[in-house]
Amino acid sequence: MPAREEVQPDIGNLLARVALRDQAAFKQLYEATVRCLLAINVRLLRDPSWAEEVLQEAYVSIWHSAVNYSPARSQPMTWLMAIARNKAMDALRSTTTERATMVRPRATDDDDDDGLPDAADDSAGPMERLIRSIDTVRLRDCLQGLEASQRQAIALAFYDGLTHAELAVHLRQPLGTVKAWVRRGLEKLRPCLQR
Repeated sequence: MPAREEVQPDIGNLLARVALRDQAAFKQLYEATVRCLLAINVRLLRDPSWAEEVLQEAYVSIWHSAVNYSPARSQPMTWLMAIARNKAMDALRSTTTERATMVRPRATDDDDDDGLPDAADDSAGPMERLIRSIDTVRLRDCLQGLEASQRQAIALAFYDGLTHAELAVHLRQPLGTVKAWVRRGLEKLRPCLQR
């Protein structure tokens, strides 16, 4: 028995139906996009449970703002990714101090207690967070200077780790076209990011 091919739903069509408050379309949209959007949030927040929580807020926002989506301004997936990313960045900004001041349980084993933590602390300090924030704003501004197709291809490659071949299938475009979008987009990004 041959394997069934999975048909990718039309995200733009689903968004149009969600704008009309179609709950079935919203469920389909969620199922079609949750893996990609969750990957973005996990990469930004570095905490899977927190990323899931923030992603739920992103989907609430998508439900309420789907009526504002315009295909002329961006590709559907790019628009969804921007909402998820913005919610994650808002969460990082709003809870940085709250998460930094959380009391964490300490090991009670007195034999090895030299006053140092057992693992390296990989939380970012204030200077590193500031630099990341500045870099994020610069990257967002540079990405806005790209054509929508270039922006979407680069975002999918970077945030979701798609290869050129996977991008071609996902975007339903010839492989050469997708490669050209990524190459030209990166050529435009490089000088902008080096300023």
